[in-house]
Amino acid sequence: MSATRKAYRSAILHSIADPAEVGIEASFEYFEDGLLVVENGKISRVGHAGDLLPTLPADIEVVHYQDKLITPGFIDTHIHFPQTGMIGSYGEQLLDWLNTYTFPCEKQFADKAHADKVARIFIEELLRNGTTTALVFGSVHPESVNAFFEEAERLDLRMIAGKVMMDRNAPTT
Repeated sequence: MSATRKAYRSAILHSIADPAEVGIEASFEYFEDGLLVVENGKISRVGHAGDLLPTLPADIEVVHYQDKLITPGFIDTHIHFPQTGMIGSYGEQLLDWLNTYTFPCEKQFADKAHADKVARIFIEELLRNGTTTALVFGSVHPESVNAFFEEAERLDLRMIAGKVMMDRNAPTT
């Protein structure tokens, strides 16, 4: 039974209400020494470690993340998957930047193998940074979106994405 139950001890911060309705101070809980109990893939309890630890069955594994913070997954509401390889490229005027950096980079997404490789890297980076849900822009190439959705589905992630639609200054596909 312990294979389906696990507890995580760390500082924990999570939202409990809409701050617009209850005010900032009443909208979240923070536990400096918290415990998050997961059973069958779902959170069953969260609170102060001192209160919850004595109530745990002896066979439940407790993983301690000293000096770490557990939060819910982040949501990114605007990110461009095909621009993964050009992050940090030199900034210019928008149309010059698109023509010099963005469109040549995005043209590579007509190749499904390239799109598959970048989809893995892109989603690994999202997860590494705590982002579990995102509104993601692909390129004008269907291969980019197909690769992205296949990787997201493989990892059972909730994502919103689609093929970018452009009607001005777009490169030929």
